[in-house]
Amino acid sequence: MVRFLVVFFFLCIALKAGAQDDLQGRFYQIGYNVGYASVDNIIFRDDDYYYEVYLQKIQILYRAKSGVLDYDFIFQPEINRAQHKLFNPWFAGNPKQYSAYRERLMRYKFINEYVFNCGLIIRKSITEKLNMYALASIGPGYFDEDSERMAKGIGFSDNLALGINFQFFKRFVLDSRIGFRHVSNAEIKQPNEGYDALELNLGIAYRL
Repeated sequence: MVRFLVVFFFLCIALKAGAQDDLQGRFYQIGYNVGYASVDNIIFRDDDYYYEVYLQKIQILYRAKSGVLDYDFIFQPEINRAQHKLFNPWFAGNPKQYSAYRERLMRYKFINEYVFNCGLIIRKSITEKLNMYALASIGPGYFDEDSERMAKGIGFSDNLALGINFQFFKRFVLDSRIGFRHVSNAEIKQPNEGYDALELNLGIAYRL
């Protein structure tokens, strides 16, 4: 978290130096978000495995077009820490046969995720200080542990979300959203079932 805050501080300085009042065609907002995602939630669950992840994100917004609907590009480096455990032994071979691989998968373990997401936000203003948005993003990442659902190494994070922004103290923005997150490796390696999770995010941003 300390590394994220240091990077956040210097990005604020660098982006503010080039910012103008006209948002279109400009980097106009930088923020820091934290999130939580889990395969077990109020919408769906999977009894075959356990997966939850705590997320940290720096978010940089570029205004592509302003109008009745505003269009932003989002650039989002992430450092996430997930916890995983296999519940269904059939995913790792015949459970009647001894398997060190199966035993390893059926222990709780941590997976570090290093992801760089890029995407599009479509935003609609409700009041001068309040707006709602839809987000779609995808990005590559590195995952430092394997599981029965995904090989170690390069993978991809796909995200769909709905969110709300509230501006306060003139330049600060409170950001909250809920979304769906899918992580897999696009058939680069096997296995490739990936992880599906419902994600909640909360953050604060600075308007340049």
